[in-house]
Amino acid sequence: MTGNPNGPVLSIRNVRRSFGTHAALDGVSLDVEQGEVVAVIGPSGSGKSTLVRCVHQLEPIDSGAMYLDGELLGYEHHAGRLRPLPARRVADQRRRMGMVFQQFQLFGHWTVLRNITEAQVRVHGRSREQARERAMELLGKVGLAEKADAHPGQLSGGQQQRVAIARALATRPRIMLLDEPTSALDPELVDEVLTVIRDLAAAGMTMIIVTHEIAFAREVADRYVFMDRGRVVEQGPVAGVLGDGTSDRLRAFLSRYTQQLSDSGEARTSV
Repeated sequence: MTGNPNGPVLSIRNVRRSFGTHAALDGVSLDVEQGEVVAVIGPSGSGKSTLVRCVHQLEPIDSGAMYLDGELLGYEHHAGRLRPLPARRVADQRRRMGMVFQQFQLFGHWTVLRNITEAQVRVHGRSREQARERAMELLGKVGLAEKADAHPGQLSGGQQQRVAIARALATRPRIMLLDEPTSALDPELVDEVLTVIRDLAAAGMTMIIVTHEIAFAREVADRYVFMDRGRVVEQGPVAGVLGDGTSDRLRAFLSRYTQQLSDSGEARTSV
């Protein structure tokens, strides 16, 4: 079941998620439109990673609702009440989203090619030939076609993350969820991953990017969402993230990144 095709790709409505007494998400609401790139920023522990993990249904929500193309995620209406979807239906929904983790989550005993093809064959029912063709297409796009027969342990961290991005793209997801995709990388390897994400944004891929790369977020995203203590404190066009309308809390957070922004040529004297 799908909703209005002209509506948001993803809608999040008053979502809450707690771990014991800690409210990781405290009434979060957010829409992501077709082709939009949303950068989620905020201090550690603000709920950024929990948000994308809940969207991908790796974490259950305590209350609220999430919709992908108008379809309720994780639940269905039955006899006037909501009940959890069976695992098979949840897996079907999850396949329409691509998830890229902080750690690369590649199978070390498989080749790069098999890491990208296996789910296509086993889960999506594609032939080996179709899966290989798609995998090689994506490896070409991330600049790693020559590494198809290598194993993850033979690759740099940046190369492994590019393989992980290719794997997430293999099933042609409606939305990509990227959780701090450069945080596990050595600084000199960050740019090669950011280049791939930049190309995805230019191609119109709908994305939520949890990131601490503030200068990159300003370059690639359409909109920023600033989270703190499990709440969306403010959001707006990313071009105005350093503008006069930002909150004191966001200004305090961004002050730590002034040099990063200055180095990118994007700092403003108002910060």
